[in-house]
Amino acid sequence: MRTRKECGYSLVELLLVVAMLALIAAVATPGISADDQVKLERAATEVAAALRFARSEALRTGTGHGLTISHVTQKVTVRKYDLTTTPISALDTLMHPVSKQPYDFNVNTGAATAGVTIDNSSDIFEYEVVGRRRSLIFDASGTPVWIMSSGPAAYLLIDGSVELNYEDQMRYVRVSPVTGRVTIE
Repeated sequence: MRTRKECGYSLVELLLVVAMLALIAAVATPGISADDQVKLERAATEVAAALRFARSEALRTGTGHGLTISHVTQKVTVRKYDLTTTPISALDTLMHPVSKQPYDFNVNTGAATAGVTIDNSSDIFEYEVVGRRRSLIFDASGTPVWIMSSGPAAYLLIDGSVELNYEDQMRYVRVSPVTGRVTIE
């Protein structure tokens, strides 16, 4: 029996309370890896959305639209192209359909994607004959091509894979040759 002078908690009782608080904190706090996966998913979704928007604008307007993805600057820019000039020239940066701001963003400094990098070691898009380029143009039928100058000289896409990395986790945004279908893997 305890007397009134023996107030307080035993060491075992204190350890049990601390252990329960640690368990609650571990369950309530999301893991670091879940946050990493969310950032990587957001970056992949943004890049895929930019590709899909450029393709849809090419189909909608019947004119060349595309984008530039730089692994050096980590920047993605969606543009309208003038296919009647020699050499082909990039016209305006398109406006984002939701924010109404220029559709260009830096993958590794965005609020929701900070730290994600474009990990390709060279230019992203590979075409038959002309090799790798950092830009992709969708023609009026939505086919991903590279056009050197005005006229019929369009080179088909062979490979278009954007490699995104965040702390040793990878996601790929791929553009299918011929169809222009964009997928995230």
